Amino acid sequence: MTPLAPFYLLGALAIAGPILFHLWRRTPRGRREFSTLMFLSPSPPRVTSRSRVEHWLLLLLRGAVLLLLAFAFARPLWRTATSEPEQASDEELVAVLVDTSASLRREGAWSELMTQVGASVSKLPTTATVGLFAFDDRWRSVADFTELKSLEARARRELVIARLKELKPTWGGTNLGEALVRTASALQEIQTERATPAKLRIILASDLPVGANLDALRGFEWPSDLRVEPLIVRATSTSNAGLQLVERNLDLGDDLLRVRVTNSADAKQETFVLKWDGTDAASVSVYVPPGQSRVLVPPKRPDGAAATALMLTGDDHDFDNRVFVAPPRFETKLVVYCGADRTDDPEGLRFYLDGVFAASRRYRVELVGWDEKKEDPLTLTLSPQSRGEGTKPKMEDKQKAERPSLVVLTHLEAAANVFVNEHLAAGGAVLIAARSAESGTATLKQCGLEQVTLSEAAVRRDAMWGEIDFEHPLFAPFAEAQFSDFTGIRFWKHRALEVAGKRVGGGKQEEGQAGGLPYGGRTLARFDDGTPAFVEFSVGKGRVWLMTAGWHPADSQLARSSKFPPLVYRMLEQASGAVSRPESVPVGSAVPWQKSSGDVASRGTVRWPDGRTVTDLTLDAAFAETTQPGLYSLEVEGRSETVAINLAADESRTSPLPIEQLESLGVRLGTAERPEETRRAQDRQRQLKLEELEQHQKLWRWGLLVVIGLLLAETWLSGRTSSAPATKAE
Repeated sequence: MTPLAPFYLLGALAIAGPILFHLWRRTPRGRREFSTLMFLSPSPPRVTSRSRVEHWLLLLLRGAVLLLLAFAFARPLWRTATSEPEQASDEELVAVLVDTSASLRREGAWSELMTQVGASVSKLPTTATVGLFAFDDRWRSVADFTELKSLEARARRELVIARLKELKPTWGGTNLGEALVRTASALQEIQTERATPAKLRIILASDLPVGANLDALRGFEWPSDLRVEPLIVRATSTSNAGLQLVERNLDLGDDLLRVRVTNSADAKQETFVLKWDGTDAASVSVYVPPGQSRVLVPPKRPDGAAATALMLTGDDHDFDNRVFVAPPRFETKLVVYCGADRTDDPEGLRFYLDGVFAASRRYRVELVGWDEKKEDPLTLTLSPQSRGEGTKPKMEDKQKAERPSLVVLTHLEAAANVFVNEHLAAGGAVLIAARSAESGTATLKQCGLEQVTLSEAAVRRDAMWGEIDFEHPLFAPFAEAQFSDFTGIRFWKHRALEVAGKRVGGGKQEEGQAGGLPYGGRTLARFDDGTPAFVEFSVGKGRVWLMTAGWHPADSQLARSSKFPPLVYRMLEQASGAVSRPESVPVGSAVPWQKSSGDVASRGTVRWPDGRTVTDLTLDAAFAETTQPGLYSLEVEGRSETVAINLAADESRTSPLPIEQLESLGVRLGTAERPEETRRAQDRQRQLKLEELEQHQKLWRWGLLVVIGLLLAETWLSGRTSSAPATKAE
């Protein structure tokens, strides 16, 4: 029922129209002269009474129609006895949300925060139930309402104060959005368990930096009865500069170490000094104006020194002035090439693989031809140089063998049958690049794929990849819009895939169905004519990747494309079980274990930056206890990998967050609800109840039905009354 609905009742005044029309007397227009009356003088009729109503029933019908129309448009309802909504009790549920992120490590910030929180908790009335929650990049319950339910009021308050004193700032980020959402959900959950609703409030104690993550608030509808009381703390100095490591693309040979120095918008310092940790390390001066950042190359790491971190001096707060740099990790990967190409032939396939692997700074990849193999059919001996163990060979180095990570087949090597089959049986991966239909079919049979053959496809001018399965782990890194376009790569020739003599293509075939691909085949990429371009088969524990066109110039432009190196390294990582991770991992992020092909180990060891050692960790779950910056050592069966854990870059953005930004996301700020807002809320609740009652009754529908009936009766009666005088006149 809208506020304007009662004004439709003014339409009932239109009933005056039919009354006036019924009282209006019109003088007859027709005039007829009689000759016998020409000698008489005219005399007007004597008026004995005013105009009177002749058709009372017709007048009543027309008046009733107008009254009922006004009644229907006013949307009437029968008021019933309704109970007022339950008023909130005097009790109050207060959630104290404390920020423990790394930005609170600034001088003076944490002590001021504890002072303000303690004063706010002590001022709360005894009827208030106080819960304590903390957050950095993760939200956690310190003393939730369920735990406090069984305690007395005094014991609750003492428990909250005791646990508040135990809180310390961590090295995590500021995920403010998730913390507010989860705290609001906890308050609503405990509210539903109560017989009468209580007043809800969140006391947010934080420095509210501009680098806080608010994404979780964007899709959350903030409760109308929940208010947030912010306790904003400030450090003794507003100046703050941060140091971050710029990520390098080691796969493409980008081995230049760079760092980014940022300065807060409200900073007073502009000049800083960058150097490696250590007394005799060289240093460079850095000038960064407030609100800006600079990317620069740090000084050279001191020779023979165990420098593990870069330091920024000259800043008022040093919590984010250190970035740890892990030593270069040159993990050895062995690739076996079965083909007749020479290493210096630019028309061959091996030439381009050698160029891609030589440019890598992430792995030491040794591409070994089948004719260079040793006696053991399943393992090949690596040179000491390929393992990064120095240039002087040792006697035991000559006997050290590695399992191949990937086997590339471009030409049939009959002597390699046992090697290929045992490699697949051990869970290895084989890449088949078909230079011709005959060689491709032969290598497929060598891998045990007897039902699959290849034939030359007819290409008029050129072809391109038109459909790619970006959900597969091999192509998942290319799923983003800026990397997913493969249409610029042209293929001059390619082979068609045939299963049991029938060509596959001309439409997508679902794997596992009749007419699909055998051996658990899955098409990862198709040409624009629908024929498969990249197919994955399962052979025992291993897998076979089939490319129906090569990357050499005679077949395509793939080798000269920027997509080729990351695609090759993705296949190498998938084949060996390696994990590609950034050089700098943020604090709190999970670190997956690095595995090699053929690994049978199931447990690992982690050495923390402070010297602690945690053993017997499962390799199935990533290591997530990265709670402090530093260098972590992950060991699996004698192999050790060093991972650099650093502070999140957003933690250096310590400028104050505009409080209006929280309000724009729906958060209701304030200490208490105003009386006028309470009155407006009650009026709105009453109006909603009336609208619900009106929607349930809908009396206006019955009014319109009666109006239609009255109009029909009025039409019939009007016709009768107008035809009666005409009949008498005749």
